[in-house]
Amino acid sequence: MVHSNNAARVRLWVQMKKPLGAMRDEIETRTIAYPDLQAPEFARANPLRKVPALIRPDGEAIFESHVILSYLEDKYKREGPSFEPPTPEGRQAMQLLCRLHDLYVASPNCTAPGFSHSQGAMYLSTEWHGRARGMDSAARAAKLGELWRQLCWLEAEVGKTKKKTGKNNTRAIETTCHLLGEQLTLADFTWFPTCVFMEYILPRVFGWPHLFDPDARHPAPTPFPNLAEWYNAMQRAYPEFVKVRDDIWGYWVKMDGAGQFQPIVTEISPPNVDPTLKFQYGVPSKVMLNYQEPPPAGKATGRYIDQPDRGDVVDEHVKRPVMMRDGRELVPPATLDTYGFALRHWPTEVCNFRDDDDVVKVYYEEMKRLVKDASGASSVHIFDHTVRESGRTNLNADAGAGAAAAPVPRVHCDYTHDGAPRRLLQLGKDGMYSKSKQRMLTEDEVAQLASNRFAFINVWRSIDDEAPCVLREPLAVCDERSVSKEDRFIYELRFPNRTGENYSLRHSDLHEWYYYSRQTKDEALIFKVYDKQADGPRFVFHTSFDDPMTPDDAPPRRSIEVRAIAFFGAP
Repeated sequence: MVHSNNAARVRLWVQMKKPLGAMRDEIETRTIAYPDLQAPEFARANPLRKVPALIRPDGEAIFESHVILSYLEDKYKREGPSFEPPTPEGRQAMQLLCRLHDLYVASPNCTAPGFSHSQGAMYLSTEWHGRARGMDSAARAAKLGELWRQLCWLEAEVGKTKKKTGKNNTRAIETTCHLLGEQLTLADFTWFPTCVFMEYILPRVFGWPHLFDPDARHPAPTPFPNLAEWYNAMQRAYPEFVKVRDDIWGYWVKMDGAGQFQPIVTEISPPNVDPTLKFQYGVPSKVMLNYQEPPPAGKATGRYIDQPDRGDVVDEHVKRPVMMRDGRELVPPATLDTYGFALRHWPTEVCNFRDDDDVVKVYYEEMKRLVKDASGASSVHIFDHTVRESGRTNLNADAGAGAAAAPVPRVHCDYTHDGAPRRLLQLGKDGMYSKSKQRMLTEDEVAQLASNRFAFINVWRSIDDEAPCVLREPLAVCDERSVSKEDRFIYELRFPNRTGENYSLRHSDLHEWYYYSRQTKDEALIFKVYDKQADGPRFVFHTSFDDPMTPDDAPPRRSIEVRAIAFFGAP
């Protein structure tokens, strides 16, 4: 089967072990078509009815491409260049690359009815291949996510190899840009044919970027520049790789023309697509966020709350374009320690979020466990919550049980360097209950907590039982590592009895924004808005925004956010 990526890796070895493909004089090769897999003759060579298969001189059949390559390399190790690294460490690295490809991309037990390898998500459908080889949309989405994760991992590994070589000039790239550096290995044979599948199918069918074209800019630049460099270097250096690409590419052109991908396109397009599933990766959206304008001389930035405006503060913001990335694509996933935010699967038992008593009794305890688990804190105090609903205009909830506020469409962070400690001490004066002590803490005990590390942490989730996921005005969070201190300035919240402080943010093209697409009610977005510890994320700016992908008939966004203090010393 000329298009089989697993057969192509063996074909590359045969062509390259000796000059001019002379290994073909010792190893007879046959190319078969898919119907031949069902023939009794082939079943004797490979009872799993998959390609490739190898018949040894003694008549014994070998199958599984990696086993075949290992056998051939061992048997003919002196017949030409070695395609295995000379050191144990190098061979281990090569085996890992091959193993992960075979386990997570190409070859799980795809002979089981109704089950297929991850790569099959690109091209298998029930309508074209039948129920035994097809898959439903949920399986397809999960397998495409797995392909993305493995490509992210491979990109990072190639980057490590380049860094170890310490060679970044153009000539060095031509001679060292194999997956493992200077030597061509079985890992290159393994991954290259599969990448041809991805190069053709993922952009055309699923809207991914052109993964291996370093010059492409539409719909987005490649998220894998190291892999793109490797993929093109293989073709510049080795005509055999060009031939394999032409063979596989030509097959997919033919099948595309025959309509093989149309059932998949129909499946993942409106109105058929499940809105909770993700099929496209690597393409950020251009959205508009409301950034605060710095105040004119003589005035502060902020607003009055529950009291008349005295005219000495301004609250002006302007829409600025940013590129919005999907946090689900981060590999490894974001954590509070790395990005300052994280998405956690954390279902809730609360049925009615307009019942404040139920929220305080049940949800607060659930969120304490979540914040403690995500942050590593020794204790957690929940002190406030707000229900929000799109269509409202008030940014703060009106008085009364079950009241809702509007989403906040302004880039901000809830606390400042000086404001957070003040807020903690004030909460101590208002009364802070210690579950371990079974009583209210004294002000001195709260002051002692403030002298140790503590963090203000918010948790945000959808509370809409009607919508399958958040489709309108999702919440975005900014990677603090992309924010300069000079971009921050103070926004005052002037209550009758106190003045709170937020951070506002000047716009910069350097800011890196994320949101979690299709966030469901069972998922909670947790993020820091202050951390006393200075050697990590401390101030995560966030905002709601208008998603250009929102359907016209999307229901309102209904959400809840709770505000917590995580303590890292004994309360």
